Amino acid sequence: MNKRALITGSSTGIGFEYAKHLSKEGWSLDLISQNKARSLESKNKLSYKKAQFHIFDLGKKDSINSIVNNFETPDLIVANAGIAINGAIGDIKQDEREYFYYLMCGGVIDLIEGFIPKMLYKRNGRIVIISSIGAKASMPKSSLYSSIKAGIYAYGKSISTELKSQNISVTVSLPGYVRTQAHERAGLDHLIKKVPRWMWINPEQVVLETEVASLKGKFEIIPGKIYKIVKPFLNFKIATKIWRKITNRN
Repeated sequence: MNKRALITGSSTGIGFEYAKHLSKEGWSLDLISQNKARSLESKNKLSYKKAQFHIFDLGKKDSINSIVNNFETPDLIVANAGIAINGAIGDIKQDEREYFYYLMCGGVIDLIEGFIPKMLYKRNGRIVIISSIGAKASMPKSSLYSSIKAGIYAYGKSISTELKSQNISVTVSLPGYVRTQAHERAGLDHLIKKVPRWMWINPEQVVLETEVASLKGKFEIIPGKIYKIVKPFLNFKIATKIWRKITNRN
């Protein structure tokens, strides 16, 4: 049976690695990206006949509506689109806050809610939401990002319980620092030098662990051994102090 996956934020990083992983298993892919140049580059790299590439700004409701109304219902949704955000309280303008919230939380909810009726009709499917370890940690100067990721984590955790009896699994992945271009594009390239090497994981590892967890029907996965170990200590004061020190530009 031909399986179809919809992956957002598919041109680089975790999204692209997810596309590579599923292409090896013969999935049909709808790959969504905002940037035309990166989408073309990923198309050339992937070189996969069963992949369709689409350009949408998922921070806008019209884009989500167009996808829901015109795309074939996927057997797997990988909600990965996002952007790294850094800024002290009061530094980020309201229109930017609203855009980021829709891109990584409200729009993800609308995308899932839009496809769920058809997935329920088929009584089969999987949903993967890429959140962040920041959903569980205190992150000074990243409070907006942390709150967005916490919001979509709470949504995913709740619908996972709700949909389990309907044969639809929902898995929320909570990666830490991942070696992608996201930090550099957001002007946070100083993190590449300041964050210790042992705190970084590869996007391939995130995809592998996330996909295994999804196939097993787990509602949550924290990729990487180090993050599994430190999870119980994330909200201790010492953890916040260490995080502030290693991420400070100075």
